[in-house]
Amino acid sequence: MPYDDPDPADPNILVGVQIPAEEGSETEMAYVFAEEFARLGYSEERLLALFHEPFYAGANRALQILGEETIQSIIRETLAVWGRCQLVIEEAPSQKAWDVSLESLQSVGNPEPRGKNEVSHESSL
Repeated sequence: MPYDDPDPADPNILVGVQIPAEEGSETEMAYVFAEEFARLGYSEERLLALFHEPFYAGANRALQILGEETIQSIIRETLAVWGRCQLVIEEAPSQKAWDVSLESLQSVGNPEPRGKNEVSHESSL
């Protein structure tokens, strides 16, 4: 089956559907889009450009229904909450290597390290 010509009988084919929503659900949708991308660090200009982008059909539809002034208000409100929060990804600090000499690991009473099969029968107390 060619990549650009999907089989209509394929149960895994991606299908978009519309579901009925209540009146005013566009406002909720606009808040969700604005919050999601504000958390990703988008600026006010980038968020507004996202709503103007037809690729983001839900956000673009909210802009068409609610108008630019309402969307700008939602963006400003969302950035007031999430615009201050910046995510920073840092590398974990490198672990310091233990600075322990081999001599310090040898037992005090016996300067020679034990062999593989040697077992100490001395009391540990």
